[in-house]
Amino acid sequence: MASVPGEVAIVTGAASGIGRAAALRLARAGWAVAAVDVDAAGLEGLVREAPGARPFVCDVTDRTAVAAVVRDVGRELGPPRRLVRCAGVGVMGRLLDRDAADTLRVMDTVYGGTLRLVHAVVPAMAARGGGQVVILGSIAGWVPVPMGGAYGAAKAAVHFLAETVAAEHRKDRIQVVCVCPPAVETPMLDRMRDDSPELMGRVRGLGTEAVLDSMDRALARGRLWAFPGRGTRAMWTARRLAPRLLGRTIGRLVVGK
Repeated sequence: MASVPGEVAIVTGAASGIGRAAALRLARAGWAVAAVDVDAAGLEGLVREAPGARPFVCDVTDRTAVAAVVRDVGRELGPPRRLVRCAGVGVMGRLLDRDAADTLRVMDTVYGGTLRLVHAVVPAMAARGGGQVVILGSIAGWVPVPMGGAYGAAKAAVHFLAETVAAEHRKDRIQVVCVCPPAVETPMLDRMRDDSPELMGRVRGLGTEAVLDSMDRALARGRLWAFPGRGTRAMWTARRLAPRLLGRTIGRLVVGK
């Protein structure tokens, strides 16, 4: 399903990072972009740079707010043909050293937020004859990393959701792409470096444009999975074929064991 300028796209997490880059790319290509984020100031900055984007403030952990913002987008811009789901949070630390409530909040934002958006958007897309759903996953959801349990578990759930929606709605012409990058140079990665400099300080992230290029290629080729960045697909393959070897290698790199 090719991109059609003039159509409507909903981009969540649009105030910063990959979501912001996606909203800018789509707006510059002629899409009417509904830019969704909890950060109103960040959305204002985006709209100044991309007049084709319209800001919609929303907390994706609030089911009622998500449903309302999707209705507002339909009323103000028209029915969305593409959903780009980017909103998320990143945390580092030993899983059992964190309060379980904090870990569940990560799951609620990353997985729960994705689920709420899919519930609000996909049935109407299917009734109109199809659409595109792009979900931001992570290689961290495929390859367990010490100190990354909360984030990785949430991304793993997102991957399962993407695959399930793709299978259940293929007949409805819903195209699903799940993009699974490594670390990406975003404000979220900067915060993770501040929180865990001993682990993340040496991590150099991929550029957002490389992530979006991978997304566009997967959309054009009808692929479910996109693995941007050198070596990312190889890590995914190694996880499937040699999980113990990969686990030991990652452990030595991260915790020196």
